[in-house]
Amino acid sequence: RGTVSMPPLPQAAPALNVPQAFAEGLRLHEQGRLAEAGKLYAAVLAARPDHFDALQMLAVVKHAKGELPEALRLISQAMKLRRPSPQILLNYGMILHALSRSDEAIATFDQALKQKSKFAEAHNNRGAVLSALGRQDEAIESLRKAVALKPEYADAHYNLGSALRELGRHDEALESFDRSLKLRPDFAKAHNNRGASLEALQRLEDAAAA
Repeated sequence: RGTVSMPPLPQAAPALNVPQAFAEGLRLHEQGRLAEAGKLYAAVLAARPDHFDALQMLAVVKHAKGELPEALRLISQAMKLRRPSPQILLNYGMILHALSRSDEAIATFDQALKQKSKFAEAHNNRGAVLSALGRQDEAIESLRKAVALKPEYADAHYNLGSALRELGRHDEALESFDRSLKLRPDFAKAHNNRGASLEALQRLEDAAAA
């Protein structure tokens, strides 16, 4: 008699090690490998839809990739799970600004600063949004706080220079652009805006070089 063989039972996929997957996602994120990090955060959320940190970090990835409605959905979901920290409020405000909801963004940065008054990134982003709205004097006040708290903050020096340039205060703007470029020599926008201030000051050869 012949023997009847049964087909092998399907093997269940191994359960995801959530802490390990999230840690690996963070590692890839820090290396700038956003697509790979995003896949790991998404896998964590498939296993644990209420994983606060994965929701927040996937929102940051989606923001960086310009997928703004999805970024907003994810970070809003995270904010329902626990009282928002200054960092998540900062990320939320940045997404709101990218969606042209600038007044809401400023209110969100203000919330972050109520919790953590010495938060250079919140002062910087608040200043950048105020500057984009044409409120340069308020912007300068916020940006000066940012660079006082974090003197090595190239973006804040650049944003301060840009706000000063908008007011025609080109000598002061140049000082800020120079500080920014000392910290980040390949900062193209700082070279460009520095050139615009030099041109306004009739230093045309220096402007062309910048």
